Amino acid sequence: MTEMDGATPPLSPEEELIIAVDPGRAKCGVAVVSGPVPVSCLHRSVVETLRLTIDVGEILRRFPGVSRILIGSGTGGAPLRRALISNFPNLPVETVDEHRSSERARKRYLEESVPYGWRRLMPASLRTPDRPYDDYVALILAEDYFQKILGIMPTDS
Repeated sequence: MTEMDGATPPLSPEEELIIAVDPGRAKCGVAVVSGPVPVSCLHRSVVETLRLTIDVGEILRRFPGVSRILIGSGTGGAPLRRALISNFPNLPVETVDEHRSSERARKRYLEESVPYGWRRLMPASLRTPDRPYDDYVALILAEDYFQKILGIMPTDS
């Protein structure tokens, strides 16, 4: 589990605070992101799917300014979307396309994670992630959402 630390910074009137969820059968990636300019990740974690609504509830207590929940359209998304709508009826829950988001998240995770020992000699493209990176997928879903708001097409890099 990875989590960003620190207090919630005050949002300007044009910023929005969202929770993005990368759904999965066993685990989900969760990110709290403010945006659209600048996009800032305030929290990232990988949670058990069975605990998703509990963890989202805890996140909402920590970040009371959240205005919506985004959930990826992939594996297990439909039942988790229904659970989020049922548990958080005052928040809009929006399904977003997650085309190539896992591939992009894997690449970013490997670029951002600093390997140790002999693995430092390997290029990122040859390394294997040493932990689940579903939180990075959730972050990318949020970034793509904000880019769409601004009329910018998400990059596949």
